[in-house]
Amino acid sequence: MDEDKISQFPNEILQHILSFIDIHEAVETTILSKRWKHLWRSLLCIRLHIHGGAAYRHRVSQFLSHRDAAAAVHDFHLSLDIKTNLDTAFVEECVLYAINHNVQSLRLQILRHYEPFLGLPAPLLVSETLLELEIRQVHFRGIYLPRRFSLPNLKTLCLERLWLFDDHRSREDVVEPFAGLPELEKLYLCEFPITDLVLRAPKLRVLEIVQYSFQNMEVAKEISAPLLTSFRYEGHLPLECSKMNLPMLEKVHLDIHHVSNHVKGMHLNCVRMLQQLGKATVVSLTLDTLKVLELDGGPIEQSHSPFRNLKCLKLVEGRRKIRTVLQSVMNYLTVGTLYFESMMVEFPDDVVVVEQNSEYMSDEEDTDYTWGFDNLFRN
Repeated sequence: MDEDKISQFPNEILQHILSFIDIHEAVETTILSKRWKHLWRSLLCIRLHIHGGAAYRHRVSQFLSHRDAAAAVHDFHLSLDIKTNLDTAFVEECVLYAINHNVQSLRLQILRHYEPFLGLPAPLLVSETLLELEIRQVHFRGIYLPRRFSLPNLKTLCLERLWLFDDHRSREDVVEPFAGLPELEKLYLCEFPITDLVLRAPKLRVLEIVQYSFQNMEVAKEISAPLLTSFRYEGHLPLECSKMNLPMLEKVHLDIHHVSNHVKGMHLNCVRMLQQLGKATVVSLTLDTLKVLELDGGPIEQSHSPFRNLKCLKLVEGRRKIRTVLQSVMNYLTVGTLYFESMMVEFPDDVVVVEQNSEYMSDEEDTDYTWGFDNLFRN
């Protein structure tokens, strides 16, 4: 009954278990037995949650120096939660350690408000082993990226509240920071500056953009991803992009939640955005987004839906307690699609379709353009 079954596991399994906890806790397991004394020295996944002062950071440096120098680092997660100003030299030491040990996945999170952190170590931005890179910060200060960087094997990139160096560029210059990422497949951008942005990603399959600014929306120049199948956008205002080329697009999720007639051109920008995403077959829209389509008198009259190949339309809860959808908006989204007769439409349980006068539509008022309840599947 006193048998230690956990210690009978092979080293690989024990190290996998330790990879889910902070490295300080992993080191404390050395007191368990001789078997555990050196396990932490060759962990493939290192998690560091830095929340102490200089003495705490000194212990981290000691850990890195005593780790098995020949052991690779597959995953390196560094979370900074320090009340004082950021120690940039310490961050650089940690990141360089990971890069020098052939890190494949690197995550950097800055959880507090610091003075500007001027750039990342240059070796990070040219790593040939890095497959995943995630950099997040809570506030709008902190980390800067060069206008271009080269990570030849990177597949997943997540950037939250980072800023590009200006480099004294002229107004005619474009910003193409992802040109050096030929293998990129997944890209997540949150509050990332997109003015004059050019995104040409030949292998990109998943793109997510989150913009919360209430100011006039920045306008991207081009988003071109010939293999993209999934696009998600969340923001106060519609995404404005001069040119979109997404020929293989299948899934779209949109959440535009600042519903206001006071923003010039908001309705038209939303319609244009839908048209640019028109290749999608499965479309998910928040009820807030549909309210944007009701601005300025409703959607533009046209012969067919912006989503010509639409097979499934999902209406989901937004931030507001919206319980009605205009029939004219439903007509705009669904009428004229190739799969209109077999289309599936999903609603929240208590949402109803109404006429312009906000009265419920009776059965007698159905027209040839009514998509009807035969195709309706409620969640």
